[in-house]
Amino acid sequence: MKMKINFLDNEIKFIDGYINNIEVENKKYFFRIINNLLLINDEYNDEILFFDDNYKEINLTNKMNIVIDYFNIDFNNKKYLTETYKLVSEQLKEENKKKINNEYRKIVSSLKTILNKIDIPITINEELDITSLLKMFKLSINSKDEIIEKLLLLIDIEKIFHINKLLIFVNLKQYLTKEELKELYKYSIYNNVKILLIDSECYGTCNEFEKKLIIDENLEEFVL
Repeated sequence: MKMKINFLDNEIKFIDGYINNIEVENKKYFFRIINNLLLINDEYNDEILFFDDNYKEINLTNKMNIVIDYFNIDFNNKKYLTETYKLVSEQLKEENKKKINNEYRKIVSSLKTILNKIDIPITINEELDITSLLKMFKLSINSKDEIIEKLLLLIDIEKIFHINKLLIFVNLKQYLTKEELKELYKYSIYNNVKILLIDSECYGTCNEFEKKLIIDENLEEFVL
């Protein structure tokens, strides 16, 4: 996959075994890049385009997870919860479903006994829907305490659910050590989850597993 930012000279190539970094010292360009990526996640935007290896355009609208607030990563958004219910439902064996259905019918029978005593016509849904039942139990994905653990969990979720084609971490290097970055890089590469780091300052030479595009204050571009 390739990423072309129309107001930059160099494109970003996603190469197996490496993680792309964009370090933007020019604050206006940093804002412009992040803002356009956020717009793409809502609707098509032609300032930033994505292509496959044959330069056929890829539409990533609503297919990117852009993480800015590392203290409040939402592991229980609507997309993730929908996939969670689906995953749990698929894991249920027929014998489990039969047991659940029998218990559900017992509950319905008890409720009907009560409803028959009320002088108001009240109906009850006697058909069991597993997903609706799971929602009653308010399944949720447990978060982690450390930032690196949160990020590794996020990669696990994306690996299992395949919801987004790209994870974008904004100013992540403010929070992680070089060893934690290396751990994150290796984990995302191993699990084949594409990530992109975009930072508002330059951190010098590349770390292990990094490919880097630097845009300095004067909008000069350097590829490392």
